[in-house]
Amino acid sequence: MKRTPFLLAIFLVICLYPITALAPRPEQKVRALQDGLALTPPMGWYPWNTFGQEPQNEKLIKEMVEALVSNGMREAGYLYIGPDEGICFYRAEDGRLTTNLERYPSGLRGLGDYIHKRGLRYALYTDAGTHTCSRAMPGTKDHELEDMKQFAEWRCDYLKVDWCNTRGQDIIQTYTKLYEAQQAAGRPIVHSLCSWGEGSPWKWAAAVGHLWRTTGDICEPGKADWENAMSIVFDNEKLFEYAGPGHWNDPDMMIVGMPGLSEAQNRSLFSLWCMMASPLMAGNDLRTMTKTTREILTNLELIAVDQDPLGIQGHIIRKDGRVSVWGDKKLFDGSQAVLIFNQNDSPVEAAIRWPEIGINNLSALYVRDLWKHETTGPHKEGISVPVPPHDVVMLRLSKSKDFPLPPIISSDTYLVSLRSTGRTPQTLSATLTIHNQGTAELPLWRISSNLPPWLSVQVTRKGKNQVVINRVFTSGLKKGSYHALVRLDNKDPISGKPLSAFYYDVDLEVTDDITESPKQPQREDQLL
Repeated sequence: MKRTPFLLAIFLVICLYPITALAPRPEQKVRALQDGLALTPPMGWYPWNTFGQEPQNEKLIKEMVEALVSNGMREAGYLYIGPDEGICFYRAEDGRLTTNLERYPSGLRGLGDYIHKRGLRYALYTDAGTHTCSRAMPGTKDHELEDMKQFAEWRCDYLKVDWCNTRGQDIIQTYTKLYEAQQAAGRPIVHSLCSWGEGSPWKWAAAVGHLWRTTGDICEPGKADWENAMSIVFDNEKLFEYAGPGHWNDPDMMIVGMPGLSEAQNRSLFSLWCMMASPLMAGNDLRTMTKTTREILTNLELIAVDQDPLGIQGHIIRKDGRVSVWGDKKLFDGSQAVLIFNQNDSPVEAAIRWPEIGINNLSALYVRDLWKHETTGPHKEGISVPVPPHDVVMLRLSKSKDFPLPPIISSDTYLVSLRSTGRTPQTLSATLTIHNQGTAELPLWRISSNLPPWLSVQVTRKGKNQVVINRVFTSGLKKGSYHALVRLDNKDPISGKPLSAFYYDVDLEVTDDITESPKQPQREDQLL
């Protein structure tokens, strides 16, 4: 690459950078403003990168659920998990999607309940065409409404919608029809649009989905492809202006921890995904991953950059041969993230000058290395750091020596199940705990959904965590099954930005008709 003369380069950095940084982003209608979902990039695990189609079944998914819970990934924010294709359903003679019980003997609703009880969110897969990509499962074409109702009945939380076998279909009309069908089905679901960049979804998909694939697949099943991953990185990077809370560019599931990649490559890919505010969907075998891979995937300081409430996608601000400097990623507390990526076969010494990131030369900044977990400074004018070959340095720069983490939310369960026996009125209760890995204590989560008369919800504090108390009053209820979907909302106390809505299910089974009590107990949510 031809170098720009030094003085001209400094002039361009100082004069043009603020204009670029403040340029308005293209305006789109944003679906997430209604349902409150995916206001930070979704995190979770999908099986395709490692396993492909054939090994997928209920046993595999449950083993991955248990691995994700036990290895600390759930508390780090990885919540969505489920089959990706996996021949998990077929279309019955009556036209309804039906579980493939040979592979999923508990049924897809049963698998969803298992996932929810383990404090995780249920992810499923479908296709917008006549069949899925493998042609082993039916697509949604001409069955949009009944299929979205079925996914709602299975209590799906995240739905990947592929774009195979769609010849003759208009991409915007098709995905819009699926969005409308899901709205009619009534259950809020994160929609992951997977057209591999076909139709330029970044220009229109925020109105009908929450994230969209920007490129082709990152690898074939079981074959990590580093060169292809890097091609995807630089294609996705160009689309930074289209990303934001509730509408994300998706460069595909990660290959971190898959065979054939070095520690430096794993660290680099994870850093790049976090810098681009990409969905963090792990794709490795969680049961056998190394301690080093687990430490990479659960690095909360990196995850904090990805899950920042401002939702800004960082991008390249300078490139010198095979060394790229990424910035323009302001964070919720006023700090900034900077990444230096060295693709050379030898180490480099890379310098960052404050004007490159829109800061006056005389400003004194503390510098936090997010991989070494070390803070230095304050530094004036800039900083120089060594970067190993095919590796990254990930930094956070701030006028304060404190580097708070934004809210990173998880829960011990997303399903509350209660059972009433006998004809005498009862008051039943069950709790769930909302965990927060962020630095600041959150305001109390507030109840945003209309609750049925038989259910009361109250939220209390327990340190940085919060306990949600669910009480059921069975007086006057008839024998049968009852269900409520509860929505809680909150805001980050530092930036004031809304957090992703917290939804959970409450199931009540009443085994006998229950007489009415003389006086209904006062509900706690009426007292708040």
